Amino acid sequence: MKKYFLFCAVLVSAVCSAQTTPWETVAPPESPIFTDIKDAARTAGSAYRMELTGPELLHDKKQLAKLPELKSLMALRLINNDLTRLPSGMLSLNALVYFSSNGNPLTELSDSLGMWGNLKFIEFYKTAFDTVPEGVYGLNRLTSFTIGSNTDTLHFTSSLKYWAKNLTEFRIYNSVLDTIPAEFSLLTKLQKVVLYKCRLDSIPKVIYPLNQLSELWLDSNNIASVPRDIAALQGLTYLSLRGNRITKMPSTLSFMKNLVVLDLRGNPIEVYEVRIAEAMLPNCRVLSDHK
Repeated sequence: MKKYFLFCAVLVSAVCSAQTTPWETVAPPESPIFTDIKDAARTAGSAYRMELTGPELLHDKKQLAKLPELKSLMALRLINNDLTRLPSGMLSLNALVYFSSNGNPLTELSDSLGMWGNLKFIEFYKTAFDTVPEGVYGLNRLTSFTIGSNTDTLHFTSSLKYWAKNLTEFRIYNSVLDTIPAEFSLLTKLQKVVLYKCRLDSIPKVIYPLNQLSELWLDSNNIASVPRDIAALQGLTYLSLRGNRITKMPSTLSFMKNLVVLDLRGNPIEVYEVRIAEAMLPNCRVLSDHK
């Protein structure tokens, strides 16, 4: 019964996460969304959220000059602005808690990004990084880091150890991921790791020391086997291996007593191997292509 209620809690949490995002929650409730810098500057004291769409942002120097006036801005979205780097005036937005860039082929970021000293959530989509810029690692209050659809092979440096104090969520979507440095294992506050469609051939070993990890999503990679070391993740409640090349699970799976959901759908795993997994985890919901 206890496992049943825990499973329900996971589902409720997933539904809630789908309905609310930091974009919606970091600013005061029902805050208006400004779509023009000048308009936001007119009521700078109550301009908490802003979404700027289109390349006009690059050409209007008068608007850019007003960015430092937005002392209360907490959430900023940039969409399809043709930016390869962020305008320097944006670094003055030191009240920012949430930042997202979508559709901007960013290749670099300022080393002074740490001036966003209150930033907790950062998201990049459709960027052109080859190496995650060093400036990002200066965001030592960061709790959530996301990159999706990066156009180049993505490299992380050992500087990611500077996120160890606060980072709880790490997400990479649809991006070719180079070797994750050993310092990733120092991010022991991590509770959720998503490596979706990253062309991984194996589960990165640096994940196993993350003893507070509760969710691990490794969907749509090229993983053919799950090592016995997976059992080191004793706190894991949700493990998604959907869309890989897995044919069996290790016997150490039986030690993962907190696992509530194991998703094996989209793998060439035989029905009897699924039944073995179910027997090892009687209180876990094992999802597969077999009924």
